[in-house]
Amino acid sequence: MFGKLTLSAIPALVLATGLASPALAAPNPDCADSVRAVEARWDAMYPMAMGQDGQQGYADALRIAKEKCLEGDVAATQQYLNVVRGHLGMAQHPTPHAL
Repeated sequence: MFGKLTLSAIPALVLATGLASPALAAPNPDCADSVRAVEARWDAMYPMAMGQDGQQGYADALRIAKEKCLEGDVAATQQYLNVVRGHLGMAQHPTPHAL
């Protein structure tokens, strides 16, 4: 009996732990707005060529910025977005975020 209870409780515990992870939390609205603005500019400049012509490093910075935003790390998001903003000729975001 105890074995069956333990085996059924383990997946429930794993599922509950996974659902409570910070990666699944809603992103910071300012962070998400910044990502959307930079991504819109990127899409306008590179409609279908994200990985072509040496742009992969900037595409990676944009991808990492999205991940950091989902994790709630606004400072890192803005730093990665600044890399992409510089490439796109956009104004840089001021960096005095708490690290």
